[in-house]
Amino acid sequence: MTYLLKIAFCSMFVLPFTAAAVNSTALPDLGTNAFSSLSPEKEKIIGDMMLKQTRSQLPMVNDPLLDEYLHTLGQGLVAKAEGVRFPFSFSWVNSPEINAFAMLGGNIVSNTGTLAAADSESEFASVMSHEIVHVTQRHIARAVEAKSQNAPLTMASLLGSILLTIANPEAGMAGLMATQGVAAQQAINFTRSNEQEADRIGIQLLAKGGYDPYAMPEFFNKLSEKTRFSNTQLAFLYTHPLSQARISDSRVRAEQFERRFVPDSSDFALAKARVWARYQLKGKDALAYFQKKVATPGGNTKANQYGLALALFDSGDVSAAEQILLKLRAHDDKNLFYIDAMTDVYIQSGRTEKALQLLEQEYLLRPNNQVITLNYANAALAAKSERLALHLLKNLLYFKPDTYLAYEMLIDVYKSMNDMAKYFEARADLYYQLAIYPKAIDDINEALNRLAATDKLESRRLEAKKKQWQAEFTRLKQLN
Repeated sequence: MTYLLKIAFCSMFVLPFTAAAVNSTALPDLGTNAFSSLSPEKEKIIGDMMLKQTRSQLPMVNDPLLDEYLHTLGQGLVAKAEGVRFPFSFSWVNSPEINAFAMLGGNIVSNTGTLAAADSESEFASVMSHEIVHVTQRHIARAVEAKSQNAPLTMASLLGSILLTIANPEAGMAGLMATQGVAAQQAINFTRSNEQEADRIGIQLLAKGGYDPYAMPEFFNKLSEKTRFSNTQLAFLYTHPLSQARISDSRVRAEQFERRFVPDSSDFALAKARVWARYQLKGKDALAYFQKKVATPGGNTKANQYGLALALFDSGDVSAAEQILLKLRAHDDKNLFYIDAMTDVYIQSGRTEKALQLLEQEYLLRPNNQVITLNYANAALAAKSERLALHLLKNLLYFKPDTYLAYEMLIDVYKSMNDMAKYFEARADLYYQLAIYPKAIDDINEALNRLAATDKLESRRLEAKKKQWQAEFTRLKQLN
């Protein structure tokens, strides 16, 4: 599916780390002294604030296929972890750099470049297990608590520095140290201690999750080799300092487990091909990359054929892409990666009815699957079946209210229906999900202005929604 998030979120004032999907009465006291002891409830709420703000500041990837893959892998590891205090979430940042980070509250984010660099699914899982352990061992929460003992903290000063550290490690660490007055050497030692613990328990989690525990030291060694003869350091290594001693230690810990051959899942190979075709490379570069891959002895795999089909489609050769996809689907017609790409082919070539026929059957089998539902709604919108698209999107948001693409598609559906009150409300809902309160409230006002004078009930509903958001916004500003 090629639908992309189009609204620009960076203009206007954005409150640092404001919450979106919480009501005002649920917020605990997060004032100056509240950070000295972070309960799981506080940690989860602050972590969700951080994730909402991250989504409005960083180039997040809203790709249903990649989301499904990351969610499945991540939750499989979480199910084997100890010390899980709250639900975890997993997200992508569109960046070719190798990096991943954990936030408070079980929110894990990986760059697309990390998956692209992994030579096996166990290597990628080793990064995710490492980040999961940072959360379960409360490394971030303990860092917050420790720093709150040195100086009074506010939401803006502490969390703003943490996000800056995540997004720009060099600038962020400098900001965090300057804000809190923590010596550089103390910060480095604390980080090393956390990293060693995350390695040790992460390797155990990797093995319990059914992956090769040796993948972690092998991935570490790969990262070390990448920077050995370079003047620049990988983003991952800024926030995860890596020494030869640490690599050796991780290798020793892995040797406590029996080495096993763990074949990569087909979804790993397809997700990696999708990352290379759509995010690491573009246009002719992606096409040349997969043409070379397929022509290499042993490289004519289903994943490389799929990547080539995406590259052909993106370069405008829809017919050639379709021929590859037809062959792939002949052996695996329920594969979500292939269904998604074939939907794009049908829509692009003007055969929306074929897309609808394909997706109607799949929707009956998997009604709550976001890949199927979003593609079905996209095909319905292309076929001018706005009522069908509206039904599909509302139903999906009922079960998965943080599906950002669904909000954006709702905006287009209402615009196509010329229902401008609903159009502005849908935009407001999307801004609200991203914690951009001023824009959300502005659009609710626009929605109110578009209502007819006789729409009293609808007007009261929107006024109530605006009042709730204004109360949340005021409450959150007070926390800073």
